[in-house]
Amino acid sequence: MKKNALALAAALMAAGAAAQAADNGTYFGISAGQSQINGNGFTSDTGDLLGFFVGQDLWKMQAMKLGVEGTYSSLGNFSGIMGDGHAREGDVSLIGTYYLDSANRVGVYAKAGVAHTWVTAPGGGSSQTGGTYGVGLRYHFTPQVEGRLGAQYYDLGDASPFYNHSTAWTLGAAYHF
Repeated sequence: MKKNALALAAALMAAGAAAQAADNGTYFGISAGQSQINGNGFTSDTGDLLGFFVGQDLWKMQAMKLGVEGTYSSLGNFSGIMGDGHAREGDVSLIGTYYLDSANRVGVYAKAGVAHTWVTAPGGGSSQTGGTYGVGLRYHFTPQVEGRLGAQYYDLGDASPFYNHSTAWTLGAAYHF
């Protein structure tokens, strides 16, 4: 699965290098990484994360940008006392970026929003809505192709009787239209 995500990221970068379209603020991307579930009684609490995101820049001014971003991610599998399970999430966040250089290629971002998490385990599953926030770095290889490194926290509330939050570390790529 990680090889497929890396191949897709490379294809996005190649397509962006060849594209000559102007950036209208809309973008989509993929992310892969690791998530860690916080709780008791786990034999395995780290899972492979794979997700996608779509965003729209709402406001730009020199080195600053503010937008909205939606994400869907598989947070991976976990194992515990009561058996194995799987977690996934969808979120909508405001994302603010401050670019560190005059060409707006290297930026730091912060995001905050609301996430809905689904947890499945033997005997059923549950879901919960909670908050999410994250930070990271953005690097524009071209005006259309962006690389991203980030960390995000998901408050899972009582979606699972075994844990209450997940933290994810991701590497991603996005294509800007």
